[in-house]
Amino acid sequence: MAIERFTISRNDDDYEAFPSLCRTRAGRIILVYRESNGHVASEYCRLILRHSDDGGLTWSQRRLFRDEDRASGTLNTWNCPKVQQLEDGRILLLCDRYDFPPGEWGHGMGNAGIVLWFSDDDGETWSDAQPTTVNGICPDQVTELADGRWLLPTNVYHEETGQCLQQIAVSHDGGSRWDAPAVICDDLDYRLAEVSIIACPDGELVAYLREESGRRLPLQKMISKNGGESWDGPYDTLNPAAQGMPVAGLTQDGLVMTTGRYALQSDWRVDMSAATMQRRLDRRSVVVPRVPANEDFVARFTPSPGIVFTDDEVVMATGCGTAHTFAFLEPLESALEADVRQQKGLLLPLDLDRNNLGADSGYTGWVETEPGRFLVVNYINDDAPMAQIRGYRFGLDDF
Repeated sequence: MAIERFTISRNDDDYEAFPSLCRTRAGRIILVYRESNGHVASEYCRLILRHSDDGGLTWSQRRLFRDEDRASGTLNTWNCPKVQQLEDGRILLLCDRYDFPPGEWGHGMGNAGIVLWFSDDDGETWSDAQPTTVNGICPDQVTELADGRWLLPTNVYHEETGQCLQQIAVSHDGGSRWDAPAVICDDLDYRLAEVSIIACPDGELVAYLREESGRRLPLQKMISKNGGESWDGPYDTLNPAAQGMPVAGLTQDGLVMTTGRYALQSDWRVDMSAATMQRRLDRRSVVVPRVPANEDFVARFTPSPGIVFTDDEVVMATGCGTAHTFAFLEPLESALEADVRQQKGLLLPLDLDRNNLGADSGYTGWVETEPGRFLVVNYINDDAPMAQIRGYRFGLDDF
């Protein structure tokens, strides 16, 4: 069967991005995403909720969950939300929050922290915000272990090396208090971040990680056989979609599916004219404040046609490439296999963002709506002037 692609939300005045999905035991599908002015929220941001009670065929009206602007000079920024149903039946929504400026780069990453909300009624009402001591950006959802521990991964900045590292914090009391986090890999040959963890039936944990060292490595993974106390790896996988946050999970058939982004490391389009480059810059999709906390990050860049420095900010053009979204399917034994030569898998292309001014896509969420049938959500510019939320329906027989 052909993959069914459809629009869930499109507002050409807002940049709708970073969606996350969960399917509750009652059958409701809850969607959360962020609205802002660009890939980087530099002027305003909102967290939006929608839900579907018919397997994603129709969706509720947009529901405003958080609404922030920069009227005071500093934007209270919500970044990458995640939503899930906990073992006790409650719905957990979590999100990283930071001030802009400085934003999420360099030493400024240290001002980011994770906030939790809980719902007892399938997302109809929510608790007050519960700030945590967990710092960092781009969280995964919570992984609940059989012994009651919660694992919460985030990305943090290493002050000495300048690396963005993946850390995991542990809570023993359902998220009220958190132990000091541990970095799962600090090998300088890798740049591992934006993890997605699956808990396997026999207790092993597999952590899939974005890899951005510039060596064009495939998606990487770490494996723990002691509940996250220690991790082996990193190991190569067969999955090439390693340039964005992976979202991995177990299917009802016991397979492992991972959705994510692939992008060539090449800032080139057929149209690289000065006029088009200026239109890309005018979108102001990526803006970095020039403040002391960002000095290390800003020092990596030099002025170019696609990067403009002013006295107080750096503006970067997006759209100088294409973004591909894939689903990858493998047997559980392959997920647990360290040797890539012994792994197996299938790669399914879901979408391509061709937008010449702002190709940006591939942060996803997915649920299994019925055995062997899947709903994926993705943000993508494509035929819209701003990013939109798009859905995809397909089955195991499409791989």
